[in-house]
Amino acid sequence: MNGIERARADLAKHGWTVLRGQRFGAGHDEVLRIAAAFGRPSTRDGGQAVWEVRPRPGRDHGTFSERTGPAAFHTDAQYHAQPEDYVCLFVVRPADDGGDTRVLGAAAALSSLPAGTLTALREPAWTWKVPEVFRSGAPAPTPTTVTTTAGTIRWRSDNLAGPPGRARRRPAAAFTAALDRAEAHQVRHRPGDVIILDNLRTLHARTAFQDPARLVLRVRLWAR
Repeated sequence: MNGIERARADLAKHGWTVLRGQRFGAGHDEVLRIAAAFGRPSTRDGGQAVWEVRPRPGRDHGTFSERTGPAAFHTDAQYHAQPEDYVCLFVVRPADDGGDTRVLGAAAALSSLPAGTLTALREPAWTWKVPEVFRSGAPAPTPTTVTTTAGTIRWRSDNLAGPPGRARRRPAAAFTAALDRAEAHQVRHRPGDVIILDNLRTLHARTAFQDPARLVLRVRLWAR
């Protein structure tokens, strides 16, 4: 079994995997070649398949991919009716002061929640704002569930759309607190790492950093 085959098996079993020591640099051709082994690259947000995740001047309040600091547990494209199936993160230059990826499976994230909170998260009443950088031509958010009985997940606490009423405020706070307490896997970034995540079964987060040279390339994928 070669590295790609092993990574596919790990992804199917665990909801995430890491390929070490890949050669891709900051160019897009090799990145897309590796990503295509796991799915079909999506250009839906931003009009490009490869998106630079790096601090951008003047975007201190932008989305996670545009600023320094930590990122809370989330899934990608949660604001779309149908998020992409996978997310690939290509580590070109790690930060020298953190910025590592944390990974948490949906089952572990939901396991400590009381029944009432789970019921609320399964109600099709949740919407998220589209990040400003992706708003051009984006459809209006459609109310959907946070999780399903099949174990899928979508989440991002800092861009829930609209003022949260009591029916959402309490379960949102309970779920956020559960994520803060959860024991997650931490992937220490190395140049040449490719982190592949099942975007429907796994949440990911980022440890804090301030290094402006950090560069990760992100590709979202549709399953073939």
